[in-house]
Amino acid sequence: MINPISQISAINSVGTSNTTSNTSFGDILKTAISDVNNLQLKAQQDDQMLVTGDINDIHNVMIDATKADIALELTIQIKNKILDAYQEIMRMPV
Repeated sequence: MINPISQISAINSVGTSNTTSNTSFGDILKTAISDVNNLQLKAQQDDQMLVTGDINDIHNVMIDATKADIALELTIQIKNKILDAYQEIMRMPV
C-alpha cells in the first residue's frame, strides 16, 4: 500500500525530465484516495477487533487510527488547496 506522502513526491516529480512514467494527475489522485480509504477501513477493522477482544495490543490500534486520521487530514488539505487554486484561476480576467 502506498502512503499519501509518497503520492506527493510522485506529484512533485511529474514535471521533471527524468520521470519516465505516464501517470496522469487523475490516476495519482485516485490512488491516493484509495490508499486513504484503505487506511480508514484498516483502522475501523482494528477498532472492531479491539472491542471484540481479538486484539490485545492497543498500541497498534492507536497507530493505525492515527495514520488514518493524518492521511484524511492531508487529503482534506490538498482538496482545499486545489479548490483555492481553481477559484483563483476563475477570478482571473480573460
